Amino acid sequence: MTAYSIEDNELWTRHGITAVSQVVVAIYVFCKSWSGSGGEKRLLQSGILLFVVGIIRSIQKPLALKTASINTMIATYSTSTRKKQSISLCWKAMCGCSWDWYFTRSKTREETQEKDIPLEEFVQEAIKNLPELATDQKQAENLAWDQSLKVNAYRSLVDISAPYSSRIKSLKLSMALDYQHANSLSAAMLNEMFFLLYTKLPTIFSSYICFSLVCLPFLTLASVILFSTNHIYHDYNTTDVKVTYILFWCTALLDFISVFLGPSIVLIGSTKKVPQYNLLSFCARKKRPTVLMKLATLVFCKDYVNVHCYIEHAAKPSLLQVTELVHGYVRDGWKGYIHDDASYRRFNSRRGQWALRHQHHLGWSLKMPFDRSILLWHIATDLCFHHQGTTAHGQECATRSRVISNYMAYLLSLHPEMLMPGSRIGTFTVACEDVLLVLGGKYALDTERGLAHGILFWVQQFSLLDDARAMASLVPKACKLAKGLMDLREVERWEVVQAVWVEMLCYSAGRCRGYLHAKNMSEVMELLTHVWFLLSFMGMETFADRFQKPEPSENMEEEEEEEEDGESRVPENKINIFV
Repeated sequence: MTAYSIEDNELWTRHGITAVSQVVVAIYVFCKSWSGSGGEKRLLQSGILLFVVGIIRSIQKPLALKTASINTMIATYSTSTRKKQSISLCWKAMCGCSWDWYFTRSKTREETQEKDIPLEEFVQEAIKNLPELATDQKQAENLAWDQSLKVNAYRSLVDISAPYSSRIKSLKLSMALDYQHANSLSAAMLNEMFFLLYTKLPTIFSSYICFSLVCLPFLTLASVILFSTNHIYHDYNTTDVKVTYILFWCTALLDFISVFLGPSIVLIGSTKKVPQYNLLSFCARKKRPTVLMKLATLVFCKDYVNVHCYIEHAAKPSLLQVTELVHGYVRDGWKGYIHDDASYRRFNSRRGQWALRHQHHLGWSLKMPFDRSILLWHIATDLCFHHQGTTAHGQECATRSRVISNYMAYLLSLHPEMLMPGSRIGTFTVACEDVLLVLGGKYALDTERGLAHGILFWVQQFSLLDDARAMASLVPKACKLAKGLMDLREVERWEVVQAVWVEMLCYSAGRCRGYLHAKNMSEVMELLTHVWFLLSFMGMETFADRFQKPEPSENMEEEEEEEEDGESRVPENKINIFV
């Protein structure tokens, strides 16, 4: 590991100055303390070899940090910046700059292919020859592991809008993959991003691998042997000689261990876990505090403990299930909905509108700020899930819906900046206060199911759904939404809920800055990051595209109104995200 946060990479100058000063001071002290007698020639050679190893080791970290710094990555992957191929051998050797040089060479080779094309031309070219799922998925995955995929992925990471011309190949390759192999490719690419940002693995896997992994340990060993074969130690303190022996051999041992174990000791947060957080559970712990909550109250951090210490994780297959939903949603969008630049932009702006195209009476739930809409659907999903009418018939779809619902609540409470720019930090706490206000002093309701039943009971008892002043609160609105959903048949209800959550998840992933995805990789690989890469890989709009690319020529608002009235221009359009 070279960095524990992405900000550490920006401190490469400080680390470089520190390394240079340490080397200069060490050389100065060595020269001053060296007696210069001719009989200690082997000892001098041993010291020089050790200094060579030490100098190379000391400058590897600052150069690796520089390679992973945001400014360097922007300069490397920007289409407007063309670096010269004449990169010094020292730079390539010491920091693994073959990584940087490789992409620079690739850019030079593909410069003629990087001329951007209009969005309309990209869409028409994309939908013209959309491939079916490949028969040999393993071979398709290997083909998809293309250089242009890596370059575009790193561009998205530093919020650089990739040319549409470079996305066509990746899109066609991604459409040939099923969701399982797309998930595998996504995980591998995200791991590679992590290695570049937070480790020295790009340095290790460089053209200088023979020298850095083989020569340096043997140089250390040669230094130890030269020191051991020098027998003129009678003028030195015996204890000092023994300590020097120990330090020499420990250094050599660590160098050889790093050769075999270096790449394997890099740990990364598992991408197979989907964090879960639930508003009703949050409220239940407030109504009946746990022992940990009571202890936290003594040091005035009860709310912090309630938020950060009770994060659960969904079952292991949840990530793959969500990937299946997102992959199917985007694939069906390309095949059945997107037909020009305007429809492409509309598809990327969906946050539940398409799922509710036949339930116009529920459309009001999306006409509010995104963070409030998330909480509204989160509460309504729980109310429907714990309702007495819910049976095992729609349990699988309901479980998937709740996984995404709880994950979005987790983002809103712990990472609101990733959910969407401008998400309010205190929204989750305000919603909890609304729940407790509705329940009043009924402290017997201290479980999720009990709270859900209690909310429905009290709202119906006091007819809050008809009270305009009460409807300003979030909880009565959630009850109104849940009531509208419960009027649907059970299977249809959970298909609608699942479809809304998939659209909201994709909407959030496409509006999160690549920098925030990179920053959060130091802690854990979020599901949102996984979805973000999958959307980018499949040709969807990125955060940078919304600000760098021109708007489509057609009036999107007029077509939006036509679709809400059921008068879509393409009658056969149907997006199937139900499994």
